[in-house]
Amino acid sequence: MAHRFLVIRLAGKEFAVPAARICGMLQMRGLQTELLEGRDPVRYMASLHGRTLPIFVPNSRLGLREIPVSARTCLLLIRESTELSAEALYAIMVDSVSRLEEVPPHHLRPPRSIRLGEKWREVLDLDALCGSA
Repeated sequence: MAHRFLVIRLAGKEFAVPAARICGMLQMRGLQTELLEGRDPVRYMASLHGRTLPIFVPNSRLGLREIPVSARTCLLLIRESTELSAEALYAIMVDSVSRLEEVPPHHLRPPRSIRLGEKWREVLDLDALCGSA
């Protein structure tokens, strides 16, 4: 049984995110956000459908430089791993979304790597990266 991953880019590097955790995507540009000072990695708050969502910017926790918001910058709306509802608990800002990949089991290397073509990509551990949202 294949596993689905969304391939994203942060500071020029590709990473994978388990597709089952994503309940939506939005462009960052044009979204009304509130900038938060000194709350790394929560950098912004946004109001979406009457709910306030924290927006995590994972770059510093991954040791990557932060890229300014552009037309390609996206928010991944993330749900809790055990939750089946479509409601987002928080969002992660990524530089861009590349593609959705179906990965066969023999291309998984526990705990957090997948092979895409000839290269291995890190699978982001959203819970560890963002702490308790």
